[in-house]
Amino acid sequence: RTVSADLKAQIPILRRHGHSVKHICHLLGVKKTLVYKVLQLFPLVSQYRCSNQGRCRSLTVNDIAFITTILRHRPTIYLDELQQELCSRRGVFVSIPMLFRTFRRLHVNRKCISAYALERNEELRAMFMNSIAEIAPDPEMLMFRDEAAKDERTIIRRHGRSKI
Repeated sequence: RTVSADLKAQIPILRRHGHSVKHICHLLGVKKTLVYKVLQLFPLVSQYRCSNQGRCRSLTVNDIAFITTILRHRPTIYLDELQQELCSRRGVFVSIPMLFRTFRRLHVNRKCISAYALERNEELRAMFMNSIAEIAPDPEMLMFRDEAAKDERTIIRRHGRSKI
């Protein structure tokens, strides 16, 4: 039996209003495992609760999902570029500090982003692609194998040495 999305959306709202899991199951007519699964899958919903110290968050769950999708595809995007993407595609204008706080809530920090940025060198990448094009003019001739991620700064594998 499938449960509608509207019914699932009510679970975090009822939980946020202080209802117990047992009471939510009774009100909505669903099983306890579904309630726990929905609460586990939607932890960002609880972040939009208004606190006594400030106002409600201006980014919705869909906006945060959009941000995480962009970060997954372009992890080295600048904050102002992300701000423009949000404004043009979602119609939401947020400040740079708001984006920075959102990153902190999503556990995205400078350390994980700077590793991508330090290893990316467009000039070396273009020279490599030109040398491969001379060796194999047809892309169907190429086969790639990735054994480990290489870190240019330490010249060793990212996760330690081999045990062999």
